[in-house]
Amino acid sequence: MVSSAVHLVDLATGVCTAQASLLFPQGGRIGSCVARRLLDGRIVCAGATWQYTAHGTAQVMEPPPHGSPSEASWQWRSLPNTSAVRLGGRGCVLSDGRFAVFGGMDTSNATISSCEALTLDADGEHWDVLPSMHEARRGFVCAAIGGCVMVAGGWGSITAEVYEEGLGRWRRLPCSLPFDTELHGAGSAVM
Repeated sequence: MVSSAVHLVDLATGVCTAQASLLFPQGGRIGSCVARRLLDGRIVCAGATWQYTAHGTAQVMEPPPHGSPSEASWQWRSLPNTSAVRLGGRGCVLSDGRFAVFGGMDTSNATISSCEALTLDADGEHWDVLPSMHEARRGFVCAAIGGCVMVAGGWGSITAEVYEEGLGRWRRLPCSLPFDTELHGAGSAVM
C-alpha cells in the first residue's frame, strides 16, 4: 500500500504525532523516498512519483512564513525535480549543507550510479550534478562523516567507496563485504 503519511516520533516518550502529508500528485503515487533533515531544520524528501510516467521528484517541509498565526504548522512545498528517477537510491546531507542523492534504479529497472546535490539558497533552488559512483548501486548503505560520503553494498554488490567532497571525486575502498544475498536495503549509521 502506498502512503503519503508523515509522522513525528518523540524518541524519549514514544509518542507518534501525525504531520502534514507529502504532496501527492493528483491520481499518482509516490515511491521510494529518501528524506533527511537539513542543517536549518527543514526536511527534504526526494524520490519518484508516478502518474502516467515516472519522474524524479523532491519536496521540502518548511515552517510557516514569518507572521503566520502561531497555530500554523509546517507544510510541504514542491522543489525542482531530480534529473533521474531514483527508486532504492540513498541520500545524506553534505558538509556544506546541501542534500545529496546517490544511485538507485531507473524506470527500466537498471541500477544507476549518478549522483546530484540540491542547493536551496537565496539564489534559487536547483540540482547540481555530482561525479557518478564507480559502481551502480541501489538499496545500499550511505553515511556522511568528516566531509566524505561512504557508500557500501547494495543489490548484488560487495564493494565500498567514498566521495571526498573537497576534491569532488569517488575513491574505491580496499575492502569487500561478505557476499550475502540479503545484504541490500539495509540501514546505516556512523560508528
